[in-house]
Amino acid sequence: MPHDAIKARLEVGKRLKKARTRINWSQNRAAAALGCTQSKINKMENEQVAISPGDLSQLLHLYSVPDIEADRIQLLAAQARGGPVAGVTANRDYLKLLEAEREAVEILGCYTERFPNLFQSEPYIAEQYKLGGALHDITSVLDSRREREELFQIDRPPQYRAVFSPSSFYRLPGGRKAGLGREQIEHVLRMMKDYRGYLYVHLLPWEAEVAYAPHDLTILKFEGQGKDMVYHEYSGGLARIYTGRQQVKAHIDEWDKVFLQALGVEATREALLKMHHEARNW
Repeated sequence: MPHDAIKARLEVGKRLKKARTRINWSQNRAAAALGCTQSKINKMENEQVAISPGDLSQLLHLYSVPDIEADRIQLLAAQARGGPVAGVTANRDYLKLLEAEREAVEILGCYTERFPNLFQSEPYIAEQYKLGGALHDITSVLDSRREREELFQIDRPPQYRAVFSPSSFYRLPGGRKAGLGREQIEHVLRMMKDYRGYLYVHLLPWEAEVAYAPHDLTILKFEGQGKDMVYHEYSGGLARIYTGRQQVKAHIDEWDKVFLQALGVEATREALLKMHHEARNW
């Protein structure tokens, strides 16, 4: 996401805060009127988060913002789209990932025990947030996931090649369940179909001859003067970004070894369809 979009988000927050304080409302009162938490109002005003059109429209009405100012705020909000919306937990490195992935020309991923947000179905992400005790605003959570998928709808989408271990499909939030498992498999198959030509999904078979597979690895490559980077996510949403030349090369080498053992796209599709059939008995 361009720097101008970040500036627009911050400006929207400042203007909403000014509108709220002009009518002498506290964040708690605004939250009660909007039907959300005080934390969500605080994020809208002070952090690099997007605001859903519905929430923004309602706040402008609640704050009695004049038409000219409301139009200006809505324009800024439109310029600031493309990231996690208020009400969704996000660390700073994750925000950097979102800023960078729309500028990347190629993205390489390897995921062995989970699905990153971009590939999560709505039932999957809802269950994950629920079990993590963070499902405070389901609308914002689902809006954020839908925004992630806009990565494949921009003018120049990156070529995204993702390798998944079968354990990603078995290690579901709350345990292996037939309904959730089939929903998640269907979601991945749908993405493979909708974004053919940009998204390539590969399954790493159990029989793959690899020493190990990276747990949660995303590599972003840029053209021109762009500096390649690695995003590595850990438990609890913690993450770290690496940009050192040798560090990035080492992670690319790891990814290459796994990719060479992975199934092709069509073989992956067939394997997922078979898994979808078998999941009825989970």
